[in-house]
Amino acid sequence: MLLAALISSESGASPALIRVADGKLQVGFDSATGSLCELIQLPEGYNQIADSHAPLGLWQISVGNDETSQELTAERAGSPKIERLTEGQPGLRLVWDKVAAGGMEPLRVEVLVRIGQQDAPLSRWELSITKPKNVRLKQVRFPRVSSLRQRPDEVLAVPRQLGMLARAPRALMKGRDNKGARLTWRSPQADMTVQCLAFYQQDGPGFYAACDDARGYRKDFSMWGDGKGLLHFEIIHEPEQQAEGMTGFQLPFAAVLGAFCGDWTAAAEFYRESPSAKIIAERGRFHRGLTPAWIAETGLWLWNRGRSQQVLEPATVMRKHLQAPVSVLWHWWHNCPYDAGFPEYLPPREGAEAFKAALAAARRQDVRALLYMNQRLWGTMTQSWTHENAETYAVKGADGKVRTETYNTYMKAPCAPMCIGTQFWRDKYAGLAEKVLCDLKADGVYMDQVGVWANCYDPAHGHIPGPGRYWSEGLAMLTTEIRDRSAACGRVALGGEYCGEPWIGNIDLTLALSVSADRIGSRPPWEPIPFFEAVYHSSTIVFGSMAGLVHPPYDEKWPQEKTPPGRLTLLDRKFSQQFYLDHARTFAWGMQPMMANFLPSLLKERAEEMDYVTRMVRTRMRSLKYLLHGTWLRPPPLDVPSREIDVAELGSYTPLKPAKRTYPVALDGAWRAPDGDIGIALASISDEKLSLSLPINVKAYGLKDGCALYRTDETGRHRMGSFNPRDPVVRLELKPRGICMVEFCAK
Repeated sequence: MLLAALISSESGASPALIRVADGKLQVGFDSATGSLCELIQLPEGYNQIADSHAPLGLWQISVGNDETSQELTAERAGSPKIERLTEGQPGLRLVWDKVAAGGMEPLRVEVLVRIGQQDAPLSRWELSITKPKNVRLKQVRFPRVSSLRQRPDEVLAVPRQLGMLARAPRALMKGRDNKGARLTWRSPQADMTVQCLAFYQQDGPGFYAACDDARGYRKDFSMWGDGKGLLHFEIIHEPEQQAEGMTGFQLPFAAVLGAFCGDWTAAAEFYRESPSAKIIAERGRFHRGLTPAWIAETGLWLWNRGRSQQVLEPATVMRKHLQAPVSVLWHWWHNCPYDAGFPEYLPPREGAEAFKAALAAARRQDVRALLYMNQRLWGTMTQSWTHENAETYAVKGADGKVRTETYNTYMKAPCAPMCIGTQFWRDKYAGLAEKVLCDLKADGVYMDQVGVWANCYDPAHGHIPGPGRYWSEGLAMLTTEIRDRSAACGRVALGGEYCGEPWIGNIDLTLALSVSADRIGSRPPWEPIPFFEAVYHSSTIVFGSMAGLVHPPYDEKWPQEKTPPGRLTLLDRKFSQQFYLDHARTFAWGMQPMMANFLPSLLKERAEEMDYVTRMVRTRMRSLKYLLHGTWLRPPPLDVPSREIDVAELGSYTPLKPAKRTYPVALDGAWRAPDGDIGIALASISDEKLSLSLPINVKAYGLKDGCALYRTDETGRHRMGSFNPRDPVVRLELKPRGICMVEFCAK
């Protein structure tokens, strides 16, 4: 039943609040400024905005022309006209008719707010601007939410890469000098792979923000503290071509603000049911059945580097050991030094014929290879950079200059990002990929840095200058061209770095290293969560981990005199708990597992650690209807202790940095299979047996009396009995470092 929109002024309250509500959400505005004052979940009545809040206008617009630039804000634009929408869902229209812009004609700003979205406590926000043609919109900040209410046990969850969570985020945004700090996440980028975030009290009230954008426009989500304990939020937009030459600009998608109770999974479920997420999910190549079958069948990925003796031969050993398909992510197969000589990949280091023979022999033993080829960088010290006039097609800044990036700390060789909006670069990369796929007979290409985009201002490149969707459009054209050129070679695989919405429909699988957060330098208060998997698990395949037991290798093409000692030697065994943790996350979160720098000798020298990998793979292969095809559910809370473990930050360029971290000794993930069955994935990293009691949310899982309980592990599938919804607690024991899937099956 809809509540009437109303204008109210409480006794002594000035100015009046103008409200609109349905049975789930109430939104209230200051009638004098149009600032958002209420975002209240109903019927609970919790207002996400603090009672005493800082004045913050609903929008802020940076405008300019050839001579001037200035900031226009809602709080300085006077009182808006506010009226109730008369058709469709309940909502309000706020209009600022004459927004003064010094030296320019005034602007008109209109905001539409609708509630009743997705049958949930959500509101939809739209913005349009009427302006003179010569006025440029350099930046639009909208909607702006002032003074998010402080709550106990605050948590901030953002889909950075796979997903990250920070506890006590208010302290994080105080800044080092207590003057405030800002956190910003850019979409579409690896920074923000899903367009939403959640700020909440664990199992309590939460604030939800998202964008309903299936086309991949540029935007930033931003939160900041003011140094006085207040926390604010806004979404920052960069209009394409700054809307120059247009008299009217409309934000090409809606922002969404809402409230929920629970944790980040509730926010992920909101977003998963949004119109844009459903469109994006439908694009997924795995969802559409276009991904090569061998990818889905892979039991374990090995991330080895070097010639075939260092990559394919260990993989065939692991294949025989696991009795499951093994695939390799193959770096350093190419003729050029890594992170220095791109794109001079051909011929392979060991020669084309020997390389082809090794690939063919590995394929006969059920080992597939995804070959590394960076799809973005060109080494500026290479001969091809000069001979092919590559600088012409590199990304240019607003000043017309190329800004190089240097990754290789041993060679200090700069690389230039190439503009994917140019036909030249797409032809260059697609031509190399065709040779790798059709001449060398590789199974696929790993397109590194897919999730790293750039603003290019070169007017000769054929795309709009500055921010624009030409990066996602260029990637779509590039992957289509690679597949068209390689069509005669059969269905080939294209992988990419980082999860992300815009490329779900272009690549077959995506690498996500967040499970190895400690190894790649993530530090408290941030910890990884499977946010992206909770939204898009059944649409695309996610794989990856840096879990390894030895020090990283050193490229033979790098200066040998700089080779660090101890390459490929065993890590201290105290880091084994970190190895278990990385794999436990991979299993519970429904990802394809990966091990870095595998040596056959590890089967004996690190038998316990390799046994963990073996049991994980065998259990996972028996649970694919959940862990490959399932939909994420909120898992039951685990009442297990936390333990301090040794972790190592470590990479090809990063010397080992030891640290201590505290983590729970077991993890779980919950999944609904396409047939409706429920699976709970459990993985322990404890050296001791664990007795678990799992409280099951019968309503959320849709469980009925009499469904059968099974336990699946490396030994097979075993009947546990029947589930009783009147006693919804499942009790079981996990052996030391135990791994299993608990299934609730209707049949």
